[in-house]
Amino acid sequence: MQFAREEEILTIKKNSVLSPLMFIIGFIIFLLYMSGLLYMIKKSHDDQKRKRMKNPETKSYDQNDYDGGGNWGRFENDR
Repeated sequence: MQFAREEEILTIKKNSVLSPLMFIIGFIIFLLYMSGLLYMIKKSHDDQKRKRMKNPETKSYDQNDYDGGGNWGRFENDR
């Protein structure tokens, strides 16, 4: 009977240590994943911008003209 009680106490202690440990490990994996994702988004954005600036056809395009219809606003774009 004594052995069963000691085993139960050890199991409770082990579970109370593993739960925060698993949370910390999961959080570290999540942070690594998110930082890698943001790095790849920034890298591809910079690469696309660099390619667009090298191309003579797309170099002079207006960055604010999303639909290609020109400036239909009331005010001129100040660059």
